[in-house]
Amino acid sequence: MRRRQFIAFFGFAVALWPLPTRAQVQPSNEAIWQQFTEWLPGAPHVDAPTELFNRYRSRLIANGASAAEADQQLAIIRRLHHERPDAWRVMFNNIYKSDTPGFTTQPNALLVAIIEDLRPGRALDIGMGQGRNSVFLALKGWDVTGFDMSDEGIAIAQRNAARAGVKLSAMRETDEAFDYGADQWDLIAFMYEPFPITSAAYVDRLRKSLKPRGIIVIESFGEEAATPNQPSTAIDPGRLLNAFHEFRLLRFEDTVALPDWGQTKRRLVRMVAEKRS
Repeated sequence: MRRRQFIAFFGFAVALWPLPTRAQVQPSNEAIWQQFTEWLPGAPHVDAPTELFNRYRSRLIANGASAAEADQQLAIIRRLHHERPDAWRVMFNNIYKSDTPGFTTQPNALLVAIIEDLRPGRALDIGMGQGRNSVFLALKGWDVTGFDMSDEGIAIAQRNAARAGVKLSAMRETDEAFDYGADQWDLIAFMYEPFPITSAAYVDRLRKSLKPRGIIVIESFGEEAATPNQPSTAIDPGRLLNAFHEFRLLRFEDTVALPDWGQTKRRLVRMVAEKRS
């Protein structure tokens, strides 16, 4: 009798025990990121990072996630994308294979304007991609070194240089591993890169690598640091100015214009700064 009462009570207790809700069994941030990076190598070729994120969101919904759950996962992926370099090479290999690139293949207009008044010297193209700026500088007589983490980008840059009849040093390398050196560069081009350009440590690294009176040319999307879901390449204009306070400011714009990445006008930040002697 007591045994039957115990079993009945136990069954009643189990029935009342709260089952885990769907929110409680959601994958961890690490699992969400791992699933995204595992999907990337086989993803359809697209022309911009935003399109990759949109494709992945559609995949999540097709696999049973609600729109809200997909957006939640995408927010986590975008945040981790700022912090984790492991997806960048695969992502940009995908983008650079696209037949319809979502970026201009012409050299950056700010860079074109700035070098008109400069004597050619040694130039560094940070995140050179397919070499649009590197090849342009080499055609203007500059000794150009560029690096990028994308195998596909480097291969295309080398082909573009050969087609243009110029030489440049193109290396597949991450920003963390690349040796910027000391007093190496007369010019640095920094265009739409995900590297920490408002970090004091990174700016000091750039400053030391420039020769006295060397120039750095910067352009990217402009967003305050607290803006949610901003591009990984976005720069906070105020923080950028503060980070380069030891440089001589030659030009600064916080404006709305057509970017090098995308087909619609966006807020952009542009800066040209000179290392003091």
